[in-house]
Amino acid sequence: MIAVPGRICLVGEHNDWAGGCALVVPMDRFVRVRAKAAPTLSATAVLEGKALAWAPTEPPGPLRFVPAVATVLARAWGTPVVGAMHIEGELPAGRGFSSSAAVCVALVRAFAELYGRALSAEEAAELAYRAEHDECGVNCGRLDPLACAWGVPLFLRFSGEEVGAEPLPARLSLAVGSFPAPRDTVAILATLGRHHRGEVAVRDWEGVRRVGAVRGALDGFGEQATHAREALLDGDTRALGAAMDVCQEIYEEELMPAFPELRAPGLVKAVRALRKAGALGAKFSGAGGDGSVIGLFAPDDPRVAEGVAALDTLGLEAFAMELWCSV
Repeated sequence: MIAVPGRICLVGEHNDWAGGCALVVPMDRFVRVRAKAAPTLSATAVLEGKALAWAPTEPPGPLRFVPAVATVLARAWGTPVVGAMHIEGELPAGRGFSSSAAVCVALVRAFAELYGRALSAEEAAELAYRAEHDECGVNCGRLDPLACAWGVPLFLRFSGEEVGAEPLPARLSLAVGSFPAPRDTVAILATLGRHHRGEVAVRDWEGVRRVGAVRGALDGFGEQATHAREALLDGDTRALGAAMDVCQEIYEEELMPAFPELRAPGLVKAVRALRKAGALGAKFSGAGGDGSVIGLFAPDDPRVAEGVAALDTLGLEAFAMELWCSV
């Protein structure tokens, strides 16, 4: 069985499609895929406690990534790709943990194992990206599949189609929370992308202001990602927390006032609660909105449990996560 972790974006959201830098770390929650040889393509799954099944005679629905990955691999390998796939997921969908990217990466690797093909992390990520972006029409970038495929703390630089990936050491504790309902990721990405491209009417001065807000915010996220990289290399957890806090301030002061899709009162309350519990930094993670929130604590700081309890009190599904990785 192939296991692929979800990811947390510590700093640098949206800088894959906008260009810039990001710092991501793997989660200790996974998507798992088992592949069996079969004459046709089919899939079963247990996702968030729900049993699902798909056969070629039916619309794929939530399992649309299975035929999408098979199509991309068939094109890349020059041969039909079939098999019976079974997916099990621990990641809540639509909360900012890259559940769809983890599914696509796990499917790519499961098919590769079934067909006896070796893939690098970069190759698996690119094929997963093509399935999600090109075949399923998800307006995503390459950050998520790269983070899931590498499965280590990673500093990413995006410039057009070129990507630089640098594994980093990390030792830290996180309090992680997801809100009960998924936020509208499609609407968030569409709104941010349109304004980042400057697609506003002539003399729409409010639109021009929003363009500036998006471009300035994403540039700020990328700049803080470079500071966060240095902090990890220096083992400076406080500096990392400061970079996270700056990103949250940019989100609240620049993006939330300009875009209804990004207003997130639950997120603001959760961030304040994490800081009160002793977090060195706290911010949104993922596209934005009331999706997921993270609080950074020093390694072995028992107050991470207070952070989790604070998120529980606010109605989030919360857990603590320890990360210790050397390179």
